[in-house]
Amino acid sequence: MSRILDTAAAAALVLVTACASAGTPEPAPTPTPDPAPAPAATTSPDAPAAGTIATPPALGTLRPWQLPPIEELRLDNGLRVVVVKQDAMPIVTASLLVDAGAEHEPLAKSGLASLTGSLLSEGTRSLSGPELAERMERLGAQLQTGSAYTMAFVLVTGLKATFPEALRLGATTLLEPTFPEPDFQRVRQQMLAGQRQQLSTVEGLADQAFIRAVFQPTSRYSRWTSGTPETLEAITRDDVVAWHRARFVPARTTLLFVGALDLAEARQLAESAFGGWQGSASPSTLPTAHLQPVPGTRVILVDRPGSVQSAIRIGQGTVGMEHGDFFRLTALAQVLGGGFSARINQNLRETHGWTYGAFANFGPMRNAGTLRIASSVRTNATDSALVESVREYRRLVQEAVPNDELQASLNNLVGSFPTSVMTVQGLASRMQTVIAYGLPLDYYGTYRERLAAVTTGDLTTAGSTHLTPDALTIVVAGDVATIEAPIRALGLGDVEVWSAEGKKLR
Repeated sequence: MSRILDTAAAAALVLVTACASAGTPEPAPTPTPDPAPAPAATTSPDAPAAGTIATPPALGTLRPWQLPPIEELRLDNGLRVVVVKQDAMPIVTASLLVDAGAEHEPLAKSGLASLTGSLLSEGTRSLSGPELAERMERLGAQLQTGSAYTMAFVLVTGLKATFPEALRLGATTLLEPTFPEPDFQRVRQQMLAGQRQQLSTVEGLADQAFIRAVFQPTSRYSRWTSGTPETLEAITRDDVVAWHRARFVPARTTLLFVGALDLAEARQLAESAFGGWQGSASPSTLPTAHLQPVPGTRVILVDRPGSVQSAIRIGQGTVGMEHGDFFRLTALAQVLGGGFSARINQNLRETHGWTYGAFANFGPMRNAGTLRIASSVRTNATDSALVESVREYRRLVQEAVPNDELQASLNNLVGSFPTSVMTVQGLASRMQTVIAYGLPLDYYGTYRERLAAVTTGDLTTAGSTHLTPDALTIVVAGDVATIEAPIRALGLGDVEVWSAEGKKLR
């Protein structure tokens, strides 16, 4: 829903939930060795094969990693400029981050921020969308526009030699978009089609029902950033123009530079591209993120007749990005389901063979978040998978996590962190999180150390403080005619049946 140039290499914006974790890289494939000769008759059948190691070597100490220098300034018009110098390669990326995310839009016009962000690159006063794309391509630069819950964004990445021109072109999408009516209609239809596609799957149905159940209807987090079919249909081009005029002003914008440039160069670029930008910001308050009260476990079944799989979401609302227990809950979620060898995947996939994969995620946002298990299982295993998933969730509170298991989980996160910030785009993604949530600019300077310092006692404290294993929100999307009776028989909690649109049927 946003224009992406050179999509194979375009920088990914991470401003909501995944941006908070260190990420787990996909393991590299292991070369297949030549067939080994048959062992001699004297070889013990329990002896390790030639060339293998009986005991894996101990992990080495962490290699030093230092956050590059960070400086900031503010232009006379109120635009904040943050500069992170990383000059290993002659590449620069700029992130224009505007406080115009979905958090601030009217509920009746949900999807307005996302639609506006997608339309930014569809045409400016001087260039049409295709012309803009062609100019960026000639520069070998990448451009992406869009919006998330917290921020609207324009991302520009290019070689240092051509970056000033690429930034100037990117700036026009923010300062002088024209929102052509034909493109408005087309992009809105694309968003509607995307929603229909998502809601044609059990995974989409389960994801939507879960956030509707966890957050109160007045909370912006109770809906996708793309809104609903009803709210999208209600949005007009005039709404987009008014939203852009009200929210896209210098005082609400941060220009983040990451790459091969210093503060003086950044100032010159910012002044050249944005020094003449004017506009005043009306007072704005941060929205609240109200969680639904959950006195006991709630089971919601969303009907997709004839489905051969059931999508399961089990979890609860919890604290947000700014909370002091962020690292503890990140580690807790990693133990539960942060990777292939984590508990829930080993249980549902490896032990029982009910699913291709089961994982858990702590998704912190502003002032609130979720911690949940997500899996898709074959229909005839739905009730069994629910039992095991709830059991694994409860174990986090009822049993102390063994230290070796915690360390293995943390090593995955801590060890992979440097690879996530090796490129200017990766480091920019981390810094976007810092800016979006108002964290200290040096937040990631000690990220690994704070994560590595989490103890089993910390997990016990966090589990008992924040997790409510007897008051869970359980959502299952699938063939209700097949799965309802077995699930009711489990006695996990009150059972509701919802339509795909989120209406309670019984």
